[in-house]
Amino acid sequence: MKFVLVTQEVCPRCEVAKKILRELQNEIDFEWEEVDMYEMLDTFTYLGIATTPVLLVHREDEDYSEEDIVFMGELPRKWRLREIIGELAGQDSLKRRTA
Repeated sequence: MKFVLVTQEVCPRCEVAKKILRELQNEIDFEWEEVDMYEMLDTFTYLGIATTPVLLVHREDEDYSEEDIVFMGELPRKWRLREIIGELAGQDSLKRRTA
């Protein structure tokens, strides 16, 4: 499972989000990449997002939808984010095994 963390340079919450994701990678098998908000302005406009950080589920060959937003703006607690990512990563691996 891969996630995209959308950040901007002057965002203190973005730094915290990056730190939490790095820590969670030691506990859960998932990938993430950081993308600057300005690279995703079209997506932000389409989804009505006006704040960072935003964590999106990355699905190959698909446009982002509201269902792909894990969080935006306010960070969930680390334990809750662990649960969310674990569930999503588990669903992804289940899909691969049954496909």
